[in-house]
Amino acid sequence: MSISSRVYHCRMTKDRSPAPAHANFQMDPDISPALHPYATLVRFLGEMLGSNTEVLLHDTSDFARSIVAIANNHISGRSVGGPATDLVLRIWQSRGYESSDFLVNYRSGSGIGSQVALRSSTYFIRDQSGRDVIGLLCFNVDTSELLTIRGLLDQMIGLENAQQLPTPVDENLSPTLDELTSTSIGRALRAVDVEPARMTKDEKIALVKQLVETGVFLVRGSVAQVAETLQVSEPTVYRYITIATKSGPRSRA
Repeated sequence: MSISSRVYHCRMTKDRSPAPAHANFQMDPDISPALHPYATLVRFLGEMLGSNTEVLLHDTSDFARSIVAIANNHISGRSVGGPATDLVLRIWQSRGYESSDFLVNYRSGSGIGSQVALRSSTYFIRDQSGRDVIGLLCFNVDTSELLTIRGLLDQMIGLENAQQLPTPVDENLSPTLDELTSTSIGRALRAVDVEPARMTKDEKIALVKQLVETGVFLVRGSVAQVAETLQVSEPTVYRYITIATKSGPRSRA
């Protein structure tokens, strides 16, 4: 089979399930009235954009279970009641939403080491005053088929052996609260490259400072998980947070 035929064959015969009815739409029955119209938009966009695009709605009042509507959730495996992402927490901690109305075309993946290539965008939904962000409308496009076709095209033009640099992931789409927290803790531990049992007090405070900057402590229950990882008590973690921030944490933990 020629390479050009393989491109066509890949596109036409790749094993994939048909798009589910109603774009596999889920909505929290207790969604806030302010966000309810956007939930209808999630369903509409999910059906319009097709099964390769996940559309979801976050409620920023509770990052531990912020997903209140989602369509085409087979892309990430998440569902209503799932947590916010590590990127959302970083944006909230840094107040990045104050200087922008949206983020477009960044890379994301479903958890650590995911091989699914996603192109993502997020729109900040504000209240009637136009100041406070009450929700996030997010899009995650599965580009893996297009990348496969690009690889075949690279073969056609003789670039299949060109050096490919690793592509960093800007956001991990963690399906559970535990995975969201453990992802952030694991990334911080890899950065310091010291086992918690061998850490000094100063090293533990430095690690907590990194976690504060990621926004992980905006999620309820994260302090307990960090305490278990560092082998200290929860009050000790709170003291480390205070020391690390100097002015006290912005925490929902």
